[in-house]
Amino acid sequence: MKKLIYSIIGLFIFTTSFAQEAADKKVQAGLVTGVGMNFQKMGTKLMGSNGVGSDLTIGANVNFSFTETIGLCTGAEFDFNTVKYKPLTASATYYDYNDTEILQNEDQGATNSVFQMTERKQKSVYLTVPTMLLFRTNFIGYMRYFGKFGLRNSFLLSSKINDTGVDFASGSLLDPGVSGTNENMRASGDMFFFKSTVGLVGGAEWNFSGSTCLMAEIGYYYGITPLHLTKKEENMTLYTSGANNGTGNDVYYSNKATQSQIMLKVSILF
Repeated sequence: MKKLIYSIIGLFIFTTSFAQEAADKKVQAGLVTGVGMNFQKMGTKLMGSNGVGSDLTIGANVNFSFTETIGLCTGAEFDFNTVKYKPLTASATYYDYNDTEILQNEDQGATNSVFQMTERKQKSVYLTVPTMLLFRTNFIGYMRYFGKFGLRNSFLLSSKINDTGVDFASGSLLDPGVSGTNENMRASGDMFFFKSTVGLVGGAEWNFSGSTCLMAEIGYYYGITPLHLTKKEENMTLYTSGANNGTGNDVYYSNKATQSQIMLKVSILF
């Protein structure tokens, strides 16, 4: 019985010393990865969200401790972001293209091919810098719990578009089109270069060895900036054709949406 009591006391002291070592650290740094779901709130009646998108995050985080229970979380993360759209216009949506380049209104010409878009999957890569206040409990054994509140500011690195629809390679809608896909397309100026979200996060931290900790969290991030920003008509790429929109003229428009996310992240900090 004494041996059992001494073993329990020894284990408690051992785990508490681990926790104290982690609690005393002013800076924790390490790797983070996560997955998420993207929800688009549309700002136009011409284009709609086509289901839930996805997000994969890989990067590094740094936690700075002001006190044992209050700190700041920042770092650098790469977000591989996917969103899905579909046109909602009564008339079909088209764009002109040349090879893998989706052309703007000012670049249209008789020699360009035309694509009727029925579904769109847009894949973007962002560099994200989180800036979030960190609120933690004291360690309870080798566990402590935390909440975060703040911003995730993202900068667009690249964007590719995969479209499904009908291809009019001749450039004329009077010719028969062929069902197909346009993959790895680029649309200059379509995506806004900056994205910012306000996040609220909850999670737990396990101090499993020395000052090394494993953290798991789930958070909701509300988008406060537009995903797309094309205000000038000459820079727009999407249009309804004068041949079937009832106006006799091509009518250009731009996509409009903000993005919210639910993200699950795991990190290991040293």
